[in-house]
Amino acid sequence: MRLHSMYLKTFSLGVQNSLEYRTNFFLNLFGAVFPILIQYFYWRAVFTSSGQQMVFGFSYNQMIAYSILAVLMSKLIGTTFQYEIARDIKDGGLNKYLVKPIGYLSYRIFCFLGEKSVQMLVVLALSVIVMLLLDAWLDFPVNLPYILLFLCVVPSALMLNFFIYYSLSAVAFWFTEANGAFRTFVLLANIAGGGLFPLDIYGPVTKAILLALPFNYVIYFPIRLLSGMLTGPEIATGAMMQLIWIGVFAALSTLLWRQGLTKYIAVGG
Repeated sequence: MRLHSMYLKTFSLGVQNSLEYRTNFFLNLFGAVFPILIQYFYWRAVFTSSGQQMVFGFSYNQMIAYSILAVLMSKLIGTTFQYEIARDIKDGGLNKYLVKPIGYLSYRIFCFLGEKSVQMLVVLALSVIVMLLLDAWLDFPVNLPYILLFLCVVPSALMLNFFIYYSLSAVAFWFTEANGAFRTFVLLANIAGGGLFPLDIYGPVTKAILLALPFNYVIYFPIRLLSGMLTGPEIATGAMMQLIWIGVFAALSTLLWRQGLTKYIAVGG
């Protein structure tokens, strides 16, 4: 089989997995309604009690819009393959991939993109509907150039998140049970990325630290871009930083996996 055919087959496998577990995906998406409701009531109470038009640099409309779009963005870029990789390493399922002509990293990338291609269509369509509702309900500006720029940075956010979690998955070579570490990391990365609250609420020092980390480029940066809160140079810098962090984590994952495979004992499978 030619190499490009194997990549297409792997991409197709990801699409099939996504369709096979579509009920789980839609239930997971439906679960996003509850954190959105919590955020809505929380920020309504904050703005009402403060009596101010702007809180942490956000108007009430901007804060509600950010909260909704951040939850949707978290669902869009979310990964679960790290649990599958840990299981492959623990149970010896990795064996069969080591002798195949397609590399394990390539297999995971194309499978991930196949799964996300279907989910992305659903989430982006839902995001457009949400933005139109926000425009009618909260007078949230729907700006076509910002939407197009947002669509340009979403693939980079997706790939950055992929390489972050592919690097993290390598810890399974050193720890028999890594799922607890994965769940803790997911929670912390979501907070550091602005998935729970905008980074502006953490104060200038903490915000500066969080902005220096890669996680803000997967949620906080795209949502602020879509909200029209960034200037042209800030958008260009953010897009460039996404590419730099992708390169950093691609190199880091290669290093960690190379070291991890020296520890791997191919049993079972």
